[in-house]
Amino acid sequence: MALLRPLLLQYYITEQCNCRCRVCDIWRKGRTDNAALAVVVRRLNEARRLGVRFVDFTGGEPLLHPQLPAMLRAAQACGLKTTLTTNALLYPLRCKELAGLVHFLHFSLDGADAEVHNRLRGAQVFDSVLHSLDLARSCGERPDITFTVGRHNLNQLPLLSRIAGELRLILIVNPVFRHQGYQPLSEQELSYIEGFVTRPYVYINTALHRLLRQGGNQIALPRCRAMDSVLVISPDNRLLAPCYHFVQEAQQITDLEDLYHSNWFRALRERQGAFPACAGCSLNCYFDPSFHYQLDRFFFDSLAAKFRYVRYKYLSPLAASSKPAATVFHQITNEKC
Repeated sequence: MALLRPLLLQYYITEQCNCRCRVCDIWRKGRTDNAALAVVVRRLNEARRLGVRFVDFTGGEPLLHPQLPAMLRAAQACGLKTTLTTNALLYPLRCKELAGLVHFLHFSLDGADAEVHNRLRGAQVFDSVLHSLDLARSCGERPDITFTVGRHNLNQLPLLSRIAGELRLILIVNPVFRHQGYQPLSEQELSYIEGFVTRPYVYINTALHRLLRQGGNQIALPRCRAMDSVLVISPDNRLLAPCYHFVQEAQQITDLEDLYHSNWFRALRERQGAFPACAGCSLNCYFDPSFHYQLDRFFFDSLAAKFRYVRYKYLSPLAASSKPAATVFHQITNEKC
């Protein structure tokens, strides 16, 4: 039995998406079912009783779910911290109803100019991201910028790091997962990214880099603790094991607490990280919480990254900049580096 309780509930409330991102294939599934609000509320309360502290409402594009604000309010009512990552296409239409409901608001941005970002996202979304950064700040939010980096857009990191510093918003740098033809970053590329670790407002978890350098998760001696740290629920109310991306088994949920304590879940948890599909995995959404479930070098690397995040997010004496995002982007991208 795990000594630590699960930390995160990853709730897929929809698998619909209004982008066609190159590094994701969820939009190819063509599924249109959304999670039912009443079911979500029950699962949130059950998860909280299990010790879960954070809920990530994800998808697909979570803002496509019409009842997202009610879900966020329900999460806060039972004491859960809320996380939301969006491509920002719908944020200008929904920012007021979401204001104050999201503890960790992330906007996806994969390039410092429209051509790069729109090409990677498969939609005309760049201007909406910039507008959303302004709207979020005007609503009292302090959003993060999530940058999925690979060799195809590595050259965008210097500009994005400067932009984040100017806006005084965290830039979360996530190495691309081996998917859709994208290969893991090389040693040289990882070292280049690590050159930005000390930049203000740049978040780089070097624990994940350490994992990448050893070839990702090793099924003979797995470092993945996905089932210890994360509970994953699908839009149709199934508990997925060991994770969303490599589902081996799934069970319809009647009572999440009962299912969590079942022999079925316990047996699968004992094999977390050891399934054939787990070989070489480096999915940040599972490893980021996994690193805190075993005392080793990964743990301390990740802890150091978290301290830096807290420093710039909460302890820095400077509030987020009020400069229009478009102005900052234009100034920096037109300067000679």
